[in-house]
Amino acid sequence: MLRRMRTLSVLVAALAFPAAALAWGGTYPTGDATGTSVQIQMSDAYPVDQTVPQSWATFLGTLVHGPELAALTLRLEPVDEVEQVCGTDSLACYDPTSETIVASPDDQPDSPPAHEIVMHEYGHHIANNRSDAPYRAEDYGTKRWASYENICARVAAGQLAPGNEGFDYSVNPGEAFAEAYRVLNLTREGAPTIAWSLVERSLYPDATALARLQQDILDPWTGPTARRLHGSFGYGTVRTFLVLTPLDGTFTARLHAPSGSRMSIVVSDGTTVISRGRSLHFNVCGERRLVLRVVRPSGRGGAFSIDVTKP
Repeated sequence: MLRRMRTLSVLVAALAFPAAALAWGGTYPTGDATGTSVQIQMSDAYPVDQTVPQSWATFLGTLVHGPELAALTLRLEPVDEVEQVCGTDSLACYDPTSETIVASPDDQPDSPPAHEIVMHEYGHHIANNRSDAPYRAEDYGTKRWASYENICARVAAGQLAPGNEGFDYSVNPGEAFAEAYRVLNLTREGAPTIAWSLVERSLYPDATALARLQQDILDPWTGPTARRLHGSFGYGTVRTFLVLTPLDGTFTARLHAPSGSRMSIVVSDGTTVISRGRSLHFNVCGERRLVLRVVRPSGRGGAFSIDVTKP
């Protein structure tokens, strides 16, 4: 099955990566703290010089990364060969199926430096190896970064276009994530100025966004958390609980109440009802606190509990 590739060009070619017509390369140590090595393949357009792929492996080892680095293949080719794979006017692309970046090792006129281009593509590799369930991290970005940037709510409002590699490339949050990853690494390097021209300016990451992004890389979100809430009715008709939801994603609540009771849960964001019933399942999308009300319109009271899972 063909998979869409990501590119730094607005014009995208949805092609499968052809078999590599590459003459040399291999596995090179990155020099990182965990002893990671990475596959680097060089086009036969370049003379054999092992210092070139080694320098790129060392560069990759300096980027903020996790164990996904070991799964990467970096193919380095002249820009005309890059375009044959990635599409006309493309500077680089990433294939999530084979976990391969295709890029030129040469700086191009009026373009970002080659190292920054690879940083951007490595951002896609990060997303491809992280979960933002029920959303695709490749399209929305990683869990904490995407939640902080309100990606879900902005998509719902029609402001962003996940997965769009065409005319709405500039409002594609997957591309904004890759660019934010580039900013993270340049910031760590102490770059005095950092360009931001590929995507919407409002998605430029502040210090908190960069911190959330780095956390997503080094301590990935692995799934929802669960807790049990307890209460009882001896009098009254409503019991209220506040649940903080700093992350977007799937929320569930299941009420356990005495047999024959008429209790139910009403969930709101404080003003608008989101869901109601005894067993609830919906997506948190920008709501950072939920109000859960257990309602007993009449009838039997007693103790109850609510099993809650949240992102």
